Amino acid sequence: MTAPATPGGPADTTAPDGTAARADTTAPAISVRGLSRSFGAVRALTDVSFDVPAGEVTALLGENGAGKSTLLKILAGLQPPSAGGVTVFGEEVTSFDPSTMLDRHGVAIVPQELSLLPDRSVAENVLSGVEPGHRWFPSRRQMLERTAALLAELDLRLDPATPVRSLDLATQQLVVVARSVARGCRVLILDEPTAMLTPAEAERLFTLMGSLKAAGTTMLYVSHRMPEVFQLADRIEVLRDGAHVASWRNTETTPERAVAAMVGRELGQFTRRAAHRGDPAVRPALSVRELSGRRHRAISFDLRPGEILGVAGLPDSGRVELLHNIFGGERGTGGTVELLGEPYERRDPIASVGRRLAFVPGERRAQGLLTTMSVGENVGALTTKAFSRFGLLRRGAFDRRAAEQAKRMRVKTATMGQPITSLSGGNQQKAVLGRWLAINPGVLILDEPTRGVDVGAKAEIYEQLFALAEKGLAILCSSSDLPELLTLTDRIAVLSEGRLAGTVETADATEESVMTLATGAAPAA
Repeated sequence: MTAPATPGGPADTTAPDGTAARADTTAPAISVRGLSRSFGAVRALTDVSFDVPAGEVTALLGENGAGKSTLLKILAGLQPPSAGGVTVFGEEVTSFDPSTMLDRHGVAIVPQELSLLPDRSVAENVLSGVEPGHRWFPSRRQMLERTAALLAELDLRLDPATPVRSLDLATQQLVVVARSVARGCRVLILDEPTAMLTPAEAERLFTLMGSLKAAGTTMLYVSHRMPEVFQLADRIEVLRDGAHVASWRNTETTPERAVAAMVGRELGQFTRRAAHRGDPAVRPALSVRELSGRRHRAISFDLRPGEILGVAGLPDSGRVELLHNIFGGERGTGGTVELLGEPYERRDPIASVGRRLAFVPGERRAQGLLTTMSVGENVGALTTKAFSRFGLLRRGAFDRRAAEQAKRMRVKTATMGQPITSLSGGNQQKAVLGRWLAINPGVLILDEPTRGVDVGAKAEIYEQLFALAEKGLAILCSSSDLPELLTLTDRIAVLSEGRLAGTVETADATEESVMTLATGAAPAA
């Protein structure tokens, strides 16, 4: 692949005195020296130094809260450092703002929250800011032609006239990458790009990354997923508690050593307790019969106390909609649910709380967090009635209970009064889980329990779930991460095109056998 045509690329940049800026092609793509960043009394980064070699993929690892997001924001020009400096291809960065970082230095970021114009076309998004034609009257024909040529160069089979809103998340992400290339990107930062993608969608991204690397693009890649890090990265840099603690070539380390550097201790392999099926003579905690709704039809299963039942399936299989139907977040079209030995007919979220049915949703920010509230208010949100009298909240008792629950869940927070959004993803997830456990549930439903969570927090969440199951809690867990389901569960119910394709014993299951059912390659059981 040849380097894509890049309107307004780095070769067009000028120095402050008006002369052409010449990049040092022998220097590292990015050199970070003594970088620090403080927010009041909180030090997010402390004296961080490392190089990102040109033309390579460098993985940046660290637990949530290690300082990765702060470092990426500095490199993308979204905030300045408190101390230290950054050079890009040998040129010192003197102005930390997104336009300067992209237009002068060629550094672009693909963030977790994609910044696209959903009602505009692919071409309008790709060439946003570099539209051909007059400034006020861009040429639609030229936009479509130029975008088509760029997409072909990147081997992306997309119609430039397609509205972005109609594209799936994975394809929208590729559009953001194409937009960065169109703006002259030489260094591409990818922040958790596969967190919301299926394995097949992730492979499309990896293919594009390979093409960009072959064309000379440097990439800084952030991910918690060790297999893809060791598949893609040439070099690995590790942050812990705001400091740079390790640096290796890919071949010089192992996933286990990388994880140990991230968390400051060795983590054992996530191992499942002995398989538990529950006593068939004991009444199921949750019994679903012929349940139908949006994207799912005639689903039946039993979940007994102390059992962890996984739900697997492709994104359009109906597994997420099934969970919402059971909880009452979506209205079903048929079938029955029996909860803790009693029929549960008119399901809705408020009634579910009263009946001790808990649900931790997969979209943490959109559906799980109370983003305008504090850590304590998030953890205690479902217990306000228990601590209210005559409509008045007994604040002291409420706060004490929330603090106890947060401590029990190992939520790392300076104070219970700080905003929930200030916590790392792993601590946010533990806070949401703690909120639901505060109602003493009889059945716990989880969707994507560790999405966007670092390895240390993931280990803590797994330990919590195992302990809860040992105490008799019935857990229904859906995840797009098959290794996670194979670690967490006793059995896995596999959905394919809205129907139950089969239920397998986890001890006998493999990723291949689950995917065979999920893709319809095997007949339904």
